Amino acid sequence: MSIVKTNLSDRMQAVFDMVRPCDTAADIGCDHGFVSIALARSGVAKRVIACDVNKGPLKTAGENIARAGFSDRIETRLGDGLHKIAPGDKVDSIVIAGMGGALMTRILSEGEEIVKNAMQLVLQPQSELFLVRQYVRNIVFHIEKEVFLMDAGKYYWVMDVRPGKGEYPEGEVLEVYDEFSGYLIENRDPLLSEYIEKSINIYEGYLKDMPEDKQGAVRQKTKKLKLAKELMTRR
Repeated sequence: MSIVKTNLSDRMQAVFDMVRPCDTAADIGCDHGFVSIALARSGVAKRVIACDVNKGPLKTAGENIARAGFSDRIETRLGDGLHKIAPGDKVDSIVIAGMGGALMTRILSEGEEIVKNAMQLVLQPQSELFLVRQYVRNIVFHIEKEVFLMDAGKYYWVMDVRPGKGEYPEGEVLEVYDEFSGYLIENRDPLLSEYIEKSINIYEGYLKDMPEDKQGAVRQKTKKLKLAKELMTRR
């Protein structure tokens, strides 16, 4: 998968690998700047704008960027989400990783003028993935590719989002696609298949020990998992 190997974690390496070669990338929630540095060092991005809402991590990012010798190509900006990105920055790729889906969609919604002019979004939500996939669909973008991986014992989804309308099923199948990834289901991703099988066993275990009047949400989740499994085995 990797084009250029970095010292990033497997999760952040997957994020880095998703970014297309571009003139300007925005690393939103850049933390200590390691993805920004990797993008500049590899030449994937000619210029990077690294933003974070917290002064401490952004100061550390600036120090790491200077130490790596990329202060001329990576600019740090203190601010919430995309608020410090202007249309004149002409951002091609927007990278947002390591936050919940609700926060991610809020950031994207508040910066929608910037988002809709981008050629790519690389998104790695930690939770509520269905909200992110729904948002992508609502702004007439689509998921070009998705990677599912395990890093340090946890599962992660990484999305390559591009402008343009996608094709989607309806009803329960769309709900399953939003929760578990239509791209990965259609491509019968082996790790997702393993994850779904394990999750079915876990949720069925919960049901055995749960009073019947408390089973609603767990039964609904189990139903979605079983439909995802069925969809992955269809020919």
